Amino acid sequence: MTFTAIDFETAHASFPCEIGLTVVENGQITESRSWLIKPACFPYMNPWNERVHRISSAELVDAPDFGTLWNEIHPYFDDRILVAHNAAFDMSVLRAALAYYDLATPYSEYFCSVSLSRRIWKELPSHSLGAVAQHLGLHFNHHRAGDDAEVCARIALKALENNAQEVTLNEILKSLNVKIHNLRKTNK
Repeated sequence: MTFTAIDFETAHASFPCEIGLTVVENGQITESRSWLIKPACFPYMNPWNERVHRISSAELVDAPDFGTLWNEIHPYFDDRILVAHNAAFDMSVLRAALAYYDLATPYSEYFCSVSLSRRIWKELPSHSLGAVAQHLGLHFNHHRAGDDAEVCARIALKALENNAQEVTLNEILKSLNVKIHNLRKTNK
C-alpha cells in the first residue's frame, strides 16, 4: 500500500498558499512535509480563506511561488497514486497551478478519501476531514496543509487495513467501488 496524501490551502480561488504531502510506503507513513507558497495573487488573500487557515500574506513574503517549488516537490507526484480528502478540490488546485506556471501535468492516479470513508464508515452523519478524524480519535491542526495531508493518509490507511487480502491498492479501491482517476484527465 503505497501512495501520497496531498492537501492544499488557498489564498484565493485556485491559488495555493500552502501544500502538505504525506508519503506512505508499504502501509507506513515515511514522510510528512508542508511548504508555504507565495500565491500568484500575492499579496491579496481572500479574507474568508485567511480566517479558515490563518495564513497571512506577511508569512508568504519569502515563500517560493509554485513554479519554483515544483522543482522540489514533483518527485512526490510522478507515477504515484495520490489521495486527498475532497480530491476534486485539491486536484483542481494542482491542475490550475500547473497550468498557471506552464508545467507538465505528471502521470498520477488519485482517489478521494471522502469517497473511501463513505464506503467504510456508512454510519457517520458527516464524512468531512474533521468528522472522520474525530471518529478515529485523530487530533490535528485542521486547515494546515501538512496536518490535513497526514490525517488524510491516516484515514486512508485505517479504511484500507481490513482489505489486506487484496493484492494492490488499485484492487482494494476497485473492490470497495472507490473510483480511481487520472490527474491528466478532468472529471466532467
